[in-house]
Amino acid sequence: MKTITQLALSIGLVLAGMSAANAFPAQVEVQWQDTDEYTDFESANQPKEPFATRTKGELTEYLQELAATLPKEHKLIVTFEDVDLAGRIEPTYGAANVDYYRVLDDISSPKLVISYQYLTATDEVIKAEENLVLRKVSPIRNTRSLLATGRDSLYLEKELLKDWFNSSFTNSSN
Repeated sequence: MKTITQLALSIGLVLAGMSAANAFPAQVEVQWQDTDEYTDFESANQPKEPFATRTKGELTEYLQELAATLPKEHKLIVTFEDVDLAGRIEPTYGAANVDYYRVLDDISSPKLVISYQYLTATDEVIKAEENLVLRKVSPIRNTRSLLATGRDSLYLEKELLKDWFNSSFTNSSN
């Protein structure tokens, strides 16, 4: 029994070491311009500051996940110049008050405007673009596509980032 426990512990340490090696991918730095000036960076049902903090945090975390495939000695700097979240805010009238919700339809797809620099360990520019517009009209047309979002309120924005990242960094000389 002691041998099995030691073996399990050894395997666990090896696996932990392997995941730790990938736990620090390329350094990602995300910068945000003045969110008050963004085209649409509003919550339908949450105070402005907590919404902005949560949204910026989720998109930053997602970019860090994407960068896990890049060499750890490299650095990716992404600046959000403008954000136009999917959908639009509409009022709904109840018995006691007015509430708001975000409506998704075929004409209100998300748009992100970003600038980025992809740098070596010595800060040499590998790739860079400014004011890159990310937009894709991909309406949610049925229950199956709605379920694919996992109820992630930033699903469509993350899809834009994933498409950009894959086209910019997959099969390149990283």
